[in-house]
Amino acid sequence: MENTPDLPAYDDAVRLLHEAGVPTGAAEVHGIITGVLCAPEGARVAWEGLVLGRDAANPPTALSQLLVALHRSTHARLSGMECDFAPLLPGDEHSLAEQIEGLSDWCRGYLLGLYAGGVNELQAQTGDAGEVIRDITRLSEADLDTSMADEEEARALVEIVEYLRVGVQLVFEELQPPASKH
Repeated sequence: MENTPDLPAYDDAVRLLHEAGVPTGAAEVHGIITGVLCAPEGARVAWEGLVLGRDAANPPTALSQLLVALHRSTHARLSGMECDFAPLLPGDEHSLAEQIEGLSDWCRGYLLGLYAGGVNELQAQTGDAGEVIRDITRLSEADLDTSMADEEEARALVEIVEYLRVGVQLVFEELQPPASKH
């Protein structure tokens, strides 16, 4: 069994990003990193610049360690045999609105990471990966549905997160050249 590094806690990531003055949220940061890792040219992308902008050269040590841990853990989970990838999203201790906003932010970050990694025609992708990317594009515009009861909305969110787990793994498998997976 592989020793896969743990994904840092969402609230820790929020705190470190906020303390460093980074305007990008934790879910979006993880989405960017995940998208870059899934993209065929992702290994060549300076993903830190996508996350930190102009401050990419001098992030605080704790933030730098967090970003490296996010990258390492995400790569290990995507390329591992356990298929245990999961997006870094606000947990149940957050309101449903915060969870949905986090999901939408994660999806936008993921699409940005894919694009930065060479997937220039996101909507033109074919096969299962193309379908997942189009679904993630729609999810990036997600909003709270006030016509649904909170329990229904929460159940739908759980199903969407599970779809993301499997869908992102599929995109990784389809877009990555075989040599970079291991």
